[in-house]
Amino acid sequence: MNKYNLGGHSGCQIYLMEEDDGRVFVRKISKDKAYNNRLKTQSEKQASFSGNPIKAPKVFNQGYTEDGLFFFDMEYVQGVTLAEYIKTMQIGKVKGLVESLVSSIVPEKSAIISEEQKEIVKDVFNKKISDLREKLYRDNDIVNQALHMLETHDWSKFSHSQCHGDMTLENIIIKDDKMYFIDFLDSFYDSWLLDIGTLLQDIQVMWSYRFQTEVSMNTVLRLIVFRDLLLDEIRKIDTSYVLEIYYALLQKLIRIYPYTKDKYTYNFLNEKTSIILNDIKKLEEQVREDS
Repeated sequence: MNKYNLGGHSGCQIYLMEEDDGRVFVRKISKDKAYNNRLKTQSEKQASFSGNPIKAPKVFNQGYTEDGLFFFDMEYVQGVTLAEYIKTMQIGKVKGLVESLVSSIVPEKSAIISEEQKEIVKDVFNKKISDLREKLYRDNDIVNQALHMLETHDWSKFSHSQCHGDMTLENIIIKDDKMYFIDFLDSFYDSWLLDIGTLLQDIQVMWSYRFQTEVSMNTVLRLIVFRDLLLDEIRKIDTSYVLEIYYALLQKLIRIYPYTKDKYTYNFLNEKTSIILNDIKKLEEQVREDS
């Protein structure tokens, strides 16, 4: 059996494995024993994903290496990331892409959340935000403003659901006009609202494109159309979800700050976070006018 190093995320190793009969699959191996449980959770998320029409690579096998590291084997999907595909795709295809995403991510029926469950959800998010405050820069007015908004927000609409955990444009693969979710991630809480918020991190904030020296106006236009159509589809389900999604995006951006090492990324985050704060204020004002 031959194997080829494909790199990896979060320190994990990913290999393309080729058997003697020519069959290929991908093996993902934990970075260390402490990460074993996290990778196992990610494997289980991927194996249990039941989206339609979007799929996830099939999980064939899992186990432990001789060194005690957890691994799992999965289907090899050879395609391009949505971040790359969207640069050249026909703009008329964006609507179908958005409809596929929404039907694969958003539950068919809104979950009924009991008062007890609402309090549990609030506690989970409040703890996460409290932990963030301990790690964040205290001399940044934008961060402080964002934290205040996150701390005073009512998170009870974030019903528990199937969740990818890191739904960026880099983690969606296009092959033969079909989409696949890859690199599922364990998270502090599972909700499709968080997934859509993460998606906006790329579509609106353009996180995956931040180090590119130049992004064409055609790509920017496609991303704007993508965002507008996505939010329109969400509004059809429940108009109030759009505000929740922007709060999900805000907490996602704030969570990046402690890992920011360079000035360019820090300034990029400040600029984009400030824009999202203003978007949330406008949405909240609209909610007040409608109520």
